[in-house]
Amino acid sequence: MTQHPDAVRWNGRYQNNGHYRQQGSASQLLPDFAHLLPKSGVVLDAAAGVGVNALYLAQRGFSVIALDISEVGLQLLRQKANALKVAVETAVFDLTKPTFPANCVDAILNFRFLERAAFPAYRQALRPGGLLFFETFVHTGAGSTPSYFLESGELHRVFADFKIIHSVETAVRGHRSGNMRPIAQLIARKQKNSHRLVLSAAKVEPRDKREKL
Repeated sequence: MTQHPDAVRWNGRYQNNGHYRQQGSASQLLPDFAHLLPKSGVVLDAAAGVGVNALYLAQRGFSVIALDISEVGLQLLRQKANALKVAVETAVFDLTKPTFPANCVDAILNFRFLERAAFPAYRQALRPGGLLFFETFVHTGAGSTPSYFLESGELHRVFADFKIIHSVETAVRGHRSGNMRPIAQLIARKQKNSHRLVLSAAKVEPRDKREKL
Protein backbone atom coordinates (compact mmCIF):
# COMPACT_ATOMS: atom_id res chain seq x y z
CA MET A 1 0.00 0.00 0.00
CA THR A 2 1.46 3.35 -1.07
CA GLN A 3 1.91 5.87 1.72
CA HIS A 4 0.49 9.37 1.45
CA PRO A 5 3.34 11.68 0.32
CA ASP A 6 2.77 13.92 3.35
CA ALA A 7 3.16 10.88 5.61
CA VAL A 8 6.47 10.01 3.96
CA ARG A 9 7.71 13.58 4.34
CA TRP A 10 6.73 14.04 7.96
CA ASN A 11 7.77 10.55 9.02
CA GLY A 12 11.24 11.39 7.72
CA ARG A 13 11.34 14.73 9.52
CA TYR A 14 10.21 13.28 12.82
CA GLN A 15 12.69 10.41 12.55
CA ASN A 16 15.42 13.01 12.19
CA ASN A 17 14.39 15.58 14.78
CA GLY A 18 11.20 14.49 16.50
CA HIS A 19 12.80 14.26 19.94
CA TYR A 20 14.19 17.76 19.51
CA ARG A 21 10.73 19.07 18.58
CA GLN A 22 9.29 17.53 21.74
CA GLN A 23 11.63 19.66 23.84
CA GLY A 24 9.69 22.75 22.78
CA SER A 25 6.91 24.37 24.77
CA ALA A 26 3.23 24.41 23.96
CA SER A 27 2.07 27.25 21.76
CA GLN A 28 1.84 30.36 23.92
CA LEU A 29 -1.78 30.77 22.90
CA LEU A 30 -2.69 27.77 25.08
CA PRO A 31 -1.29 28.89 28.46
CA ASP A 32 -2.42 32.45 27.76
CA PHE A 33 -6.05 31.40 27.26
CA ALA A 34 -6.27 28.06 29.08
CA HIS A 35 -8.57 29.70 31.63
CA LEU A 36 -11.29 29.71 28.95
CA LEU A 37 -11.38 25.92 28.81
CA PRO A 38 -13.70 23.88 31.02
CA LYS A 39 -12.18 22.09 34.00
CA SER A 40 -12.37 18.84 32.02
CA GLY A 41 -13.52 17.68 28.63
CA VAL A 42 -12.51 16.25 25.26
CA VAL A 43 -9.98 18.12 23.12
CA LEU A 44 -9.14 17.31 19.49
CA ASP A 45 -5.61 18.24 18.40
CA ALA A 46 -5.56 18.35 14.58
CA ALA A 47 -2.15 17.84 12.93
CA ALA A 48 -0.72 17.18 16.39
CA GLY A 49 2.77 16.26 15.21
CA VAL A 50 4.86 15.01 18.15
CA GLY A 51 2.18 16.24 20.52
CA VAL A 52 3.59 19.18 22.45
CA ASN A 53 0.19 20.88 22.67
CA ALA A 54 -1.70 17.62 23.20
CA LEU A 55 0.57 16.68 26.11
CA TYR A 56 0.20 20.12 27.66
CA LEU A 57 -3.56 19.63 27.95
CA ALA A 58 -3.38 15.93 28.87
CA GLN A 59 -1.23 16.89 31.85
CA ARG A 60 -4.01 19.24 32.91
CA GLY A 61 -6.63 16.52 32.99
CA PHE A 62 -8.21 16.76 29.54
CA SER A 63 -9.09 13.76 27.40
CA VAL A 64 -7.05 14.46 24.27
CA ILE A 65 -7.43 12.95 20.81
CA ALA A 66 -4.36 13.62 18.66
CA LEU A 67 -4.62 13.28 14.89
CA ASP A 68 -1.75 13.41 12.42
CA ILE A 69 -0.72 12.04 9.04
CA SER A 70 2.58 10.82 10.55
CA GLU A 71 2.69 7.54 12.46
CA VAL A 72 6.25 8.36 13.55
CA GLY A 73 5.15 11.62 15.13
CA LEU A 74 2.28 9.90 16.94
CA GLN A 75 4.55 7.11 18.15
CA LEU A 76 6.86 9.71 19.71
CA LEU A 77 3.80 11.34 21.27
CA ARG A 78 2.68 8.04 22.81
CA GLN A 79 6.16 7.38 24.18
CA LYS A 80 6.27 10.79 25.83
CA ALA A 81 2.74 10.36 27.18
CA ASN A 82 3.76 7.05 28.76
CA ALA A 83 6.82 8.69 30.32
CA LEU A 84 4.61 11.45 31.73
CA LYS A 85 1.97 8.90 32.81
CA VAL A 86 -0.84 10.61 30.94
CA ALA A 87 -3.26 9.21 28.37
CA VAL A 88 -3.57 10.58 24.82
CA GLU A 89 -5.62 8.81 22.18
CA THR A 90 -3.91 8.93 18.77
CA ALA A 91 -4.94 8.16 15.21
CA VAL A 92 -3.28 8.47 11.83
CA PHE A 93 -5.71 10.72 10.00
CA ASP A 94 -5.84 12.51 6.64
CA LEU A 95 -7.29 15.96 7.32
CA THR A 96 -7.82 16.61 3.61
CA LYS A 97 -10.88 14.32 3.89
CA PRO A 98 -12.16 14.96 7.42
CA THR A 99 -15.33 13.51 8.91
CA PHE A 100 -16.16 13.84 12.60
CA PRO A 101 -19.27 13.00 14.62
CA ALA A 102 -21.46 15.98 15.49
CA ASN A 103 -21.01 17.74 18.84
CA CYS A 104 -18.30 15.37 20.08
CA VAL A 105 -15.52 17.62 21.46
CA ASP A 106 -15.19 20.60 23.79
CA ALA A 107 -12.21 22.20 22.05
CA ILE A 108 -10.19 21.89 18.84
CA LEU A 109 -6.55 22.86 18.39
CA ASN A 110 -5.19 23.76 14.94
CA PHE A 111 -1.60 24.99 15.11
CA ARG A 112 0.78 25.66 12.21
CA PHE A 113 -1.39 23.72 9.78
CA LEU A 114 -3.96 24.71 7.19
CA GLU A 115 -6.55 22.56 5.47
CA ARG A 116 -9.64 24.52 4.51
CA ALA A 117 -11.59 21.29 3.94
CA ALA A 118 -11.41 20.79 7.71
CA PHE A 119 -13.28 24.00 8.55
CA PRO A 120 -16.80 22.51 8.18
CA ALA A 121 -15.67 19.39 10.05
CA TYR A 122 -14.44 21.52 12.96
CA ARG A 123 -17.83 23.24 13.09
CA GLN A 124 -19.60 19.91 13.18
CA ALA A 125 -17.33 18.34 15.81
CA LEU A 126 -17.47 21.20 18.32
CA ARG A 127 -20.21 21.11 20.90
CA PRO A 128 -22.18 24.34 21.42
CA GLY A 129 -19.98 26.45 23.68
CA GLY A 130 -16.87 24.62 22.46
CA LEU A 131 -13.66 26.50 21.69
CA LEU A 132 -11.54 26.66 18.55
CA PHE A 133 -7.85 27.53 19.04
CA PHE A 134 -6.33 28.32 15.64
CA GLU A 135 -2.89 29.65 14.74
CA THR A 136 -1.13 29.40 11.41
CA PHE A 137 0.76 31.43 8.86
CA VAL A 138 -0.59 34.21 6.67
CA HIS A 139 0.06 34.56 2.93
CA THR A 140 2.52 37.33 2.16
CA GLY A 141 2.49 36.98 -1.64
CA ALA A 142 6.27 36.70 -1.69
CA GLY A 143 6.76 33.38 -3.43
CA SER A 144 4.50 31.46 -1.05
CA THR A 145 1.86 28.96 -2.16
CA PRO A 146 -1.60 30.42 -1.35
CA SER A 147 -3.17 27.07 -0.45
CA TYR A 148 -0.61 26.66 2.35
CA PHE A 149 -1.39 30.01 3.97
CA LEU A 150 -4.32 32.02 5.28
CA GLU A 151 -5.36 35.23 3.62
CA SER A 152 -5.38 38.28 5.86
CA GLY A 153 -8.64 38.35 7.84
CA GLU A 154 -9.72 34.93 6.57
CA LEU A 155 -10.11 33.19 9.92
CA HIS A 156 -12.21 36.01 11.34
CA ARG A 157 -14.48 35.94 8.28
CA VAL A 158 -14.92 32.17 8.16
CA PHE A 159 -15.83 31.89 11.84
CA ALA A 160 -17.69 35.20 12.13
CA ASP A 161 -20.81 33.44 13.45
CA PHE A 162 -18.80 32.10 16.41
CA LYS A 163 -18.19 34.33 19.43
CA ILE A 164 -14.77 35.78 18.65
CA ILE A 165 -12.69 35.97 21.82
CA HIS A 166 -9.26 36.64 20.36
CA SER A 167 -8.39 37.52 16.77
CA VAL A 168 -4.93 38.88 16.00
CA GLU A 169 -2.53 38.98 13.08
CA THR A 170 1.04 39.44 14.18
CA ALA A 171 4.54 38.11 13.49
CA VAL A 172 6.66 35.52 15.26
CA ARG A 173 10.35 34.75 15.01
CA GLY A 174 11.29 31.31 13.72
CA HIS A 175 13.17 29.21 16.27
CA ARG A 176 15.62 27.91 13.70
CA SER A 177 15.57 30.52 10.92
CA GLY A 178 15.36 33.60 13.13
CA ASN A 179 13.14 35.25 10.50
CA MET A 180 9.91 37.05 11.37
CA ARG A 181 6.84 35.38 9.87
CA PRO A 182 3.24 36.68 9.84
CA ILE A 183 0.68 34.55 11.63
CA ALA A 184 -3.03 34.73 12.40
CA GLN A 185 -4.43 33.69 15.76
CA LEU A 186 -8.07 32.99 16.55
CA ILE A 187 -9.91 31.78 19.61
CA ALA A 188 -13.65 31.47 19.01
CA ARG A 189 -16.56 29.84 20.82
CA LYS A 190 -19.25 27.97 18.92
CA GLN A 191 -22.65 29.49 19.57
CA LYS A 192 -25.84 27.49 19.86
CA ASN A 193 -27.10 29.24 16.72
CA SER A 194 -23.83 29.07 14.78
CA HIS A 195 -24.59 28.13 11.20
CA ARG A 196 -22.42 26.29 8.74
CA LEU A 197 -20.80 28.41 6.10
CA VAL A 198 -20.36 27.10 2.60
CA LEU A 199 -16.71 27.49 1.72
CA SER A 200 -15.86 28.01 -1.91
CA ALA A 201 -12.27 26.95 -2.27
CA ALA A 202 -10.53 26.00 -5.48
CA LYS A 203 -9.67 22.32 -5.69
CA VAL A 204 -6.01 21.57 -5.30
CA GLU A 205 -4.12 18.33 -5.40
CA PRO A 206 -3.40 16.93 -1.91
CA ARG A 207 -0.15 18.38 -0.69
CA ASP A 208 1.58 19.15 2.56
CA LYS A 209 -0.05 22.24 4.05
CA ARG A 210 1.72 22.26 7.39
CA GLU A 211 4.38 24.85 8.01
CA LYS A 212 6.82 24.68 10.89
CA LEU A 213 9.09 27.38 12.24
